[in-house]
Amino acid sequence: MLKVIELFAGVGAQAEALKQAGIEHEVVAISEIDKYAIQTYRKLHGWVTNLGDIKAIKELPQADLWTYSFPCTDISISGQMKGFDKNSNTGSSLLWEVQRLLEKAKENGNLPRFLLMENVKNIVSKRFLPLFTTWIDYLSSLGYKSFYKVLNARDFNVPQNRERCFMISILNYDGVFNFPETTGLKVTLQELLEKEVDEKYFLSDRFIKYACDMENRNGFIRGKRFRPHDGESKVAYTITTNPGGRATDNFVMLPAVGAIRGRPNGNGGYTQKLHVKDEPIVNTITTVQKDNVILVPQATKAGYAAAEVGDGIYTNRMKYKRGVVQKSMIPTLKTSCSDIGVVVTDKDELINIRRLTPRECWRLMGWDDERIDVAFSSGSSETQLYKMAGNSIVVNVLKRIFESMKFFDL
Repeated sequence: MLKVIELFAGVGAQAEALKQAGIEHEVVAISEIDKYAIQTYRKLHGWVTNLGDIKAIKELPQADLWTYSFPCTDISISGQMKGFDKNSNTGSSLLWEVQRLLEKAKENGNLPRFLLMENVKNIVSKRFLPLFTTWIDYLSSLGYKSFYKVLNARDFNVPQNRERCFMISILNYDGVFNFPETTGLKVTLQELLEKEVDEKYFLSDRFIKYACDMENRNGFIRGKRFRPHDGESKVAYTITTNPGGRATDNFVMLPAVGAIRGRPNGNGGYTQKLHVKDEPIVNTITTVQKDNVILVPQATKAGYAAAEVGDGIYTNRMKYKRGVVQKSMIPTLKTSCSDIGVVVTDKDELINIRRLTPRECWRLMGWDDERIDVAFSSGSSETQLYKMAGNSIVVNVLKRIFESMKFFDL
């Protein structure tokens, strides 16, 4: 049985991948400081010894495999890029705590046979490659032969564009390790979206205005980076720890349609109520205009206004179809009419834009709904669930790597 230690464990993506790969294993210990991740880990994988802060660990128990996917905060181009130099006290410099523990393991004569690392692609960039090579040279001095490669989740049937550097280090080994062949992408982003989501995930006019801002800020123009996914999108952008807060995050555009229908009011009569359709198709067009409405997002408590065929729409940016309904009239014309729209019978004329839900983010990290239900039963807030997903590793990629290691008779 393979004995495993997960350093910087998160919610245990490595343990999940080992299960999916059918490799008999035992997680003898983890190291994690986030209390919400620990709770979720134990929900998913059962109780396990948590050694806590890696800086406080004096030595590790014997194990065959250490995983050490240390924080990418100071390496990622989306972070502050402070680096991971030894003694720099950055989050990413926790890598050198792994060195300290390896030194102790060498002293005790129980170096692990395998090491597995995952980090952002930028670790092998021109800026950070020299220090990464220093780390590889150190591992070589202990007797490890290391193999690394940048793999993209989209090549392993997960519709997320997430490039990460993986490295396998093998003790006292002179052979070659081949990373897994890609499996291709058979699942689309649209297939992983929830059919019904709460109104709170839909964007406010204030955020749309922020995201569409065309002001040049030192070469960064939000409006050019705001690219919501539509029905043609196949792959999501990289899942982050706080999705939906920046113009470069994942947003989804959906047709917003509904109808005004008579519903029993309990007094023997009928009351006209707005009925939101479950499917993104327009009702059969009739001579009664109230039978056919489009839901237009706006900054109200409901989050939308009902626009019927023939109503005018004022939009901030016509490309994203946002605005306020003008009943049976067109808003004031200006020198440009690019911000004016009208509700017609085409279901694609108006759309809603929303953030990804926590469940969708977890799906895009390779977790299935049954396991997501277990994870979510820990009672963590949505903020924490988003964070856990963004900090994790795509299970599909890890599974394929572990399957490629089976020739070592794990």
